[in-house]
Amino acid sequence: MPLPKNRRRSVKKVYRRTPTGRTAIHYKRAKKAWIRCRLCNAILGGVKDSRRAAKSEKVPSRIFAGQLCARCAAEVIKARARIHAGEARLEDYSLAQSRFIKKR
Repeated sequence: MPLPKNRRRSVKKVYRRTPTGRTAIHYKRAKKAWIRCRLCNAILGGVKDSRRAAKSEKVPSRIFAGQLCARCAAEVIKARARIHAGEARLEDYSLAQSRFIKKR
């Protein structure tokens, strides 16, 4: 039976062959995935993923921080302005973008 610290999904099982020919199970902490943009799947910069960091250090303090990259955030902000001015409609944008355009 594994130790209680190894009985969770955040710990990855690694099968290793020992010199005697026996297969042993080693446990390895799984690495956390990079935080990505929800529209274009680009890796977000300036976002820490640490338990010891304060909230203000983890996510930049701007609109759509931690969710969208700078390029996609700029597109969404421009789309909001165009819709508000009446130059475009919400249906002109993709479904993924329209989720962020509707939020207020």
